[in-house]
Amino acid sequence: MLSYNPHTDTHAIQKYQFLHHFLPHPETKKRAKLLSHAALLSYSLAMVLVIGLFRTIPLIAPGVLGYTSNITFSDLLDDTNRVRQEHNLPLLHVNNELSLAAEKKAEHMFANDYWAHVAPDGTTPWDFILAEGYDYSYAGENLAKNFNNSNQVVDAWFESPSHRENLLNDHYDEIGFAVVNGVLDGYETTLVVQMFGKSRLPTQLATVLELEEENAVEAPEQNVVVEPAPQILPAVDVALASKTISMLIGGFLLLLLVLDIWYSERKAIPKITGHAFSHVLLLVIALVGVWFVLSPGKIL
Repeated sequence: MLSYNPHTDTHAIQKYQFLHHFLPHPETKKRAKLLSHAALLSYSLAMVLVIGLFRTIPLIAPGVLGYTSNITFSDLLDDTNRVRQEHNLPLLHVNNELSLAAEKKAEHMFANDYWAHVAPDGTTPWDFILAEGYDYSYAGENLAKNFNNSNQVVDAWFESPSHRENLLNDHYDEIGFAVVNGVLDGYETTLVVQMFGKSRLPTQLATVLELEEENAVEAPEQNVVVEPAPQILPAVDVALASKTISMLIGGFLLLLLVLDIWYSERKAIPKITGHAFSHVLLLVIALVGVWFVLSPGKIL
């Protein structure tokens, strides 16, 4: 009589053993091999390596990594005035001198590779404003980088008490923006500079507004088009890459944990190396670490 015993079939045994990479072992009562301490240590080291690569590549090949963005002057203005309107504050009017000052500030940061209100050489925001001939009684500056769109920028400013103070300052009546693309710290990014002001010559602003109103009545109707800053499309989007890596690793390990719990209960396997909480905690810390280190969107 011919019979088949899977326990003596080499191929069946190898296949069965392979499953224990994903499922706990009923005999040794240990977790799946891919959830072992050695495996988790390997995942953690791999994530450290990824962070190291994202930090090293910009030094070797500046501009390869970056942050995809689609930020426009008009959206920044609309979102800023929307916030002020919600708080019963007058709308801000665009001033070309403030916009030029903001553009010069952004270009200065790219040229000198810094990210600060005051440049390493001591140049302040007020120096840029005065250099454009804008004599102010009140002035302020908000900075942003690595954001995807205009709404995210204004929302981040509003969530910050110091930046919100600029957005809702009732002393300001004029504003200027600059949205400039370039390479900063080795990363391709978009810098947003927002400059507020109140001229020492209020009659000058009143005259300009009166002329605008007259021209709006007398001149034929025209559609004003504000050219958006070109969209940044780096070779590798840091935000998308870090999010994808975190989700893939997190999803894979979460699936392994679910399989581990399900199979253990089904087969009544009392694992002697449980430590489920420590596994989950280590996983969360590692994934949050990747996202925190590579997270986009910074304001100043």
